[in-house]
Amino acid sequence: MGMKLLFAGILLFAVPVFGQSRQCKSNPKVVGACYIVHGRATFGPGTPALRIWPVGTKRMLGVTAGPIADDADDPIAPNEMLIFTPDVEGIFGDFEVCPFTPERKGHMQMVCVESAKNIVVKH
Repeated sequence: MGMKLLFAGILLFAVPVFGQSRQCKSNPKVVGACYIVHGRATFGPGTPALRIWPVGTKRMLGVTAGPIADDADDPIAPNEMLIFTPDVEGIFGDFEVCPFTPERKGHMQMVCVESAKNIVVKH
């Protein structure tokens, strides 16, 4: 019984391989120009589960496959970002993001991630 619970817990925190075959930059749902942010990607509870905090800001970007909550379960992001396991606290790097929603003060902006470079994994 204990091993089953441990395995289920690991599955909850492990991120499946998402959307490499799907498009980000040329996605028809993108509403503005793509841009690069230096930030920290984290994976955890909530919707969307994959988020990027641009370092030095109070903003949070939600990584999804589109502008609505139904798109949050299958985010578009490169494999370099999808290495979350229970011992990974976050991934710092330079992320090229493309917006699915306009930037609005007090609201999380929904984005997809075209690329991730200079990745540093924090355990």
